[in-house]
Amino acid sequence: MSHPGPPPQTPYGYPPQQPQQAYGYPPQQQAYGSPYPPPQQAGSYASQQPPYAGWLQRAGAFLLDVLINFGPMWLLTGIASGIEASSGESGEVFANILAWLGILAMIVAVVFQLRREGRTGQTVGKKVLGIRAVRERDAEVRLGVGLALGRRLLQFLNNVVFGLGWWWAIWDAKSQTFADKITSVIVVRADATPMPQPGSTWQ
Repeated sequence: MSHPGPPPQTPYGYPPQQPQQAYGYPPQQQAYGSPYPPPQQAGSYASQQPPYAGWLQRAGAFLLDVLINFGPMWLLTGIASGIEASSGESGEVFANILAWLGILAMIVAVVFQLRREGRTGQTVGKKVLGIRAVRERDAEVRLGVGLALGRRLLQFLNNVVFGLGWWWAIWDAKSQTFADKITSVIVVRADATPMPQPGSTWQ
């Protein structure tokens, strides 16, 4: 009985390498501990869209915030006007006290809302409607009180030309108003996980 001979050797003593297919190289494996992740397939971000908040959600949050910020002042000044009209000069002092309490309540509510939005991206209205304001460039939740205040002050631009800035968010690609575009802020759904974008720092 004949036995198979030893495997053929190359001139340098190494076993011959298996030929690779011309058009089907096996995929390279990522080395353990490599700092570079495997390349993303083309179009992996194409189907991912940021979870922008709907216009009705934003409108509802805005109206609720208006009631929270100015409702107590409207209520107290209305009562004060009624007292002054019915009691004359005898009720003027009490009416003035109620009016000033209404103004103080408005200031406290506005400051509270700005601080809350600067720290969490949510006013009370946004919290109830499930949306959040974030920075467009990196989706950082912490806007900061300065950015939140600047955005609020610039919202008067939304009122020009019959409120065109507010309506603009309906058909805008990023659902932004004029004030949002100037301050580079987007409003997203709070219950959605931010979608990673190339070059962004979303985690």
